[in-house]
Amino acid sequence: RLLHFALPNGEISLDYQPQLDRAGRIVGVEALARWNNATLGAVAPAQFIPVAEQTGMIVELGQHILETAVMTLREWHESGIELEQFSINISMRQFTHNDFEAQVRELVQRHLDARLRSRLVFEITESIVAEDINRVIEIMQRLKASLGIRFSMDDFGTGYSSLSYLTRLPLDELKIDRAFVCTLGRQEEGPAMVATILNMAEVLKLKIVAEGVETAQQHDFLMRHGCTVFQGFYFSAPLSKDRFVEFFRSRH
Repeated sequence: RLLHFALPNGEISLDYQPQLDRAGRIVGVEALARWNNATLGAVAPAQFIPVAEQTGMIVELGQHILETAVMTLREWHESGIELEQFSINISMRQFTHNDFEAQVRELVQRHLDARLRSRLVFEITESIVAEDINRVIEIMQRLKASLGIRFSMDDFGTGYSSLSYLTRLPLDELKIDRAFVCTLGRQEEGPAMVATILNMAEVLKLKIVAEGVETAQQHDFLMRHGCTVFQGFYFSAPLSKDRFVEFFRSRH
């Protein structure tokens, strides 16, 4: 029940986790929702996002996250922080909601010029694919054609998707799930799985982001196998808006 009052009480905020390229430059961020409640303290997204999904609150919550992220992208651009990509998680219920496309179009056209619009990356999970795939493809294609928004498949390899889905969806990027990255250097089959995903991305001409990179050993393996973008505690934890600005300026 407390989640119902999280938005009106201003308890939802965003943190931003840096994404770095092979040369160690900050090229992007992933916006991550945070809920801080007076009674419960800091509640992990893994706990409150599924509840928001089940209750339908995710539509309103997702819209708030999207608006906050878009305003941050514009603000940073105006203060000289140039990113190549700005990733925002879009839930299944939000994506397939009737008003989603119109809300995105209105928000993006009002606040971002064409150059900034093309930096937006919507991260979708494999569960979206379990919905009406043809409808999902149509929405993706319209948002790409009219606004230049790019799409990333998050948590790849942990859910439903098959190679046929990957070739049909108009994706720009694959994210290797942290569950695979954390096996590098620890399990026999982990490296083979990660190398396979990297090869597949290359064949499909998709950018690839490895998330959950926490050690030099993981980073070295990913570098050797051609990974293009890295995200994880090895570089930085998710940061508040102001701390991200400091981190960016200290690196550039």
